[in-house]
Amino acid sequence: MAVKQDVSEKEAIAHLKKIYDLYLKEGGDPDRFTIRQYNRLNDNSHMYIDIFVKRFGGWNTCLEKAGIPLGFRQYKKHSNEEIAQYVNKVYKIYLKEEGKGKARSKGEKVFRMRDYVRYNEMAGNKFSLAIILKRFGSWSEVLKQLDIPIGRTRGLTREQIADHVKRVYEIFREHERPTKIFSKEMYDKYNFVEDVYISSKLVERRFGTWVGAKKALGLKP
Repeated sequence: MAVKQDVSEKEAIAHLKKIYDLYLKEGGDPDRFTIRQYNRLNDNSHMYIDIFVKRFGGWNTCLEKAGIPLGFRQYKKHSNEEIAQYVNKVYKIYLKEEGKGKARSKGEKVFRMRDYVRYNEMAGNKFSLAIILKRFGSWSEVLKQLDIPIGRTRGLTREQIADHVKRVYEIFREHERPTKIFSKEMYDKYNFVEDVYISSKLVERRFGTWVGAKKALGLKP
């Protein structure tokens, strides 16, 4: 297969981003953009995958230059400390942009998952939220390791927790196919609707089990 020689780095990156945007518009997982997906959507015969291997030395390097998240397997080479420090980098950008560099009072907002998603691009979009949650198990865990304030959940009533879970469920249904099960993993994925972070573990403690919580709240599987 012949490779076009006069494709600039800027042109190649722009085309890759275009294909990635098409992939996202059709509902693709942001963390699952593979060579196979690129080839399926590529409408430019001159932009063979060989272009990226020749120009950037590999697919992953090209994704990084384009600010596109790598797949889960590729992130195994990064240590927990490296990923945590990146979260801290995004947190500092958040503080600067929000104008909250000073010590926070108990009533102020904390660094939430949706804040990370919002400011991740400004930091380089190196690690997606899904990667953070997969590596550390929960958002609160990585915040604890970095000594970043965590939203207070003490004193929340069963009704307040129930309302929160229902709002997360509504967002989940808006983004996932009807047959998708509202599991704890799905709850964690869309759990960024409030200033206070309510973990799935807390939900289980208040309702006994995750299945019991869904049943008590009248949520479909």
